[in-house]
Amino acid sequence: MSRNDASAPVLLVGGTLADGSATAILMKHTAGLLADRGFAVEVMGATALELPMYHPDLHEHEAPDADALLAAFRRARAYIWFTPAYHYSISGLLKNALDYLELMGNDDPPYLAGKLVGLVAASSGPIAAIHAIGAMEQIVHALRGYVVPATAPICPIERAVDRKAGTVIDERTKLKLSQLVDEMRDALAR
Repeated sequence: MSRNDASAPVLLVGGTLADGSATAILMKHTAGLLADRGFAVEVMGATALELPMYHPDLHEHEAPDADALLAAFRRARAYIWFTPAYHYSISGLLKNALDYLELMGNDDPPYLAGKLVGLVAASSGPIAAIHAIGAMEQIVHALRGYVVPATAPICPIERAVDRKAGTVIDERTKLKLSQLVDEMRDALAR
C-alpha cells in the first residue's frame, strides 16, 4: 500500500497487557487526533500482539498466528508505535510483534520501505522514554522506514494520564501527540 493512498489507514501498534494501560490510553487519544484530521485509523493493541515468540526456523516463510498483524502492516500507509519503557528499551510484546515483520522482507517494496513511523514511549522518567524512542528508531531504520521527527517521549506517565477515566490529562502530553500527528499529516500530504 502506498503512503499516498488516502484511503489506507494509519496503523497504531503497541500497548501493554496491564489493566489501565497508559500506552493504550495514549493510543486511544492519538487515534482520535488522527480521525479528527480525516485519517482512517486501525488499532492493534496489546491483545492483538499476543503472539508466540518469533522463531526464524519455524517462521521462515509463514506464520499463521501473525497473519492479521502482517496484513495490517501491509495495508497501512503509515504507523505509530507505542511502548512503555521497560529497562530503558521497548516492551517484549512490541519487539516480538516487530520481529514478525521479517516475513515482509521479500515484499515489493520490502519491509516498511519509505513509510512513516511515529514513535511514542511512556515512562516514569525522561531517560527511559528517550532510550525506548531510540530503540524504536533503530528498528524503523532497519526496516527501511522513516521516523516522524516529532517523537513523543511521555513522562512522567503518572501525571500524563488518568488510568481510571482512560484519558490523557496533561496538556504537554496532548501537545506532543498533536505535534506528532500534525508532522505525519504534513509529510503524507507531500
